[in-house]
Amino acid sequence: MRLAKGALLDPVWSPRGDLIVYGGTQVFTSMPLLGVHPDGTPAKLPEINVRREGERARFLPDGTGLVYMLGSTTAAQDFWLLDLATMRSRSLTHLSNPAIMQAFDITPDGKQIVFDRIRENSDILLIDLAATRTRQ
Repeated sequence: MRLAKGALLDPVWSPRGDLIVYGGTQVFTSMPLLGVHPDGTPAKLPEINVRREGERARFLPDGTGLVYMLGSTTAAQDFWLLDLATMRSRSLTHLSNPAIMQAFDITPDGKQIVFDRIRENSDILLIDLAATRTRQ
């Protein structure tokens, strides 16, 4: 069963099985983050435009939130969290280095993000999500 049509990228299925998020049709270097339910019904998400290259979104293990990356290749990219109950986003990081990030994942316990940074002398970094949640 076809759920969505077009040149779509990087689908991610929620742990709850009720939502698939993906990158929509590309406009220059960005694309909208869109969602669809398994029955083909479009999901209402806030307007979020992410870079087209790389993996852009991951669900929290409990399915309550969606972590996504924002930023361009000339500015620092940062992680944001969309609360799926309220549909409100908040910033998780304020990275100052403009290194490009292509991929990331969230640990099974939902407490940390691991990601890559493309630049000379790159690092592997781990963000403690539990600490960012307590700073709300």
